[in-house]
Amino acid sequence: MKVQDICKLIEDFAPLNLQEDYDNAGLILGDPTAQVKAVLVCLDVSEAVLDEALDTGCNMVVSHHPLIFKGIKSITGKNSMERSLIKAIQNKMAIYAGHTNVDAVMEGVNAKICEKMNLSSTSILVPRADTLNAGAGMTGFLEQDLDEKDFLKRVKQKFGCKMLRHSALTGRTIKKVAVCGGSGSEFITAAIAAGADAFITADIKYHQFAEVDDKLLLIDAGHYETEQFTKDLFVELISKNFANFAVHSSQRETNPVFYC
Repeated sequence: MKVQDICKLIEDFAPLNLQEDYDNAGLILGDPTAQVKAVLVCLDVSEAVLDEALDTGCNMVVSHHPLIFKGIKSITGKNSMERSLIKAIQNKMAIYAGHTNVDAVMEGVNAKICEKMNLSSTSILVPRADTLNAGAGMTGFLEQDLDEKDFLKRVKQKFGCKMLRHSALTGRTIKKVAVCGGSGSEFITAAIAAGADAFITADIKYHQFAEVDDKLLLIDAGHYETEQFTKDLFVELISKNFANFAVHSSQRETNPVFYC
């Protein structure tokens, strides 16, 4: 198994041309022709994650967020990103990122959220102009209606949230749900237009909670929390296509946001 084989598998699943213009998905570091012993999957590459990879015999890391987002002029170890690059280079490790391209595909990050929330009849919230099978966010339906408080309890339980931020309760019944892993506040209007009773995403701003009025229940479940299932997606994709190949989900990765 070579690095380029893992890259091709992920890119066949989520083509790089689906990534946003600002993104840097793809092979970040490493020799495409190098042999892969095992893969460690994570959301964010960090020094702790790379140490875990070394301890578990993995010489390739597949992350959701790219370690490098924009150009850098030097690598001197002055921050965590640079120290991670140095550690990876010293240990001849490959680093790959599947980001907004994995967000966009029909069976990607948002499909995983729908699966965890037991939503059915799912569809893309904002389809791309060139295809209905890719785009931003998803919508789906609960197996049975829930009142707002019970729905919030379910979200908290499914995502393992210590807390939720949400708009004012209006007494509505929740049936149709819109989701967007990570920062999805730009799709609030689309969720309302789609007739969603609730919209689960992250990084919502103060005024956006007020602006929805009673049009839907707006829920900020956290960036890490809404994207955590991406690790499951990568593990399942690699395991399904490469039998008897070791792929691990990071156990040392932690949410960079803390609550008190």
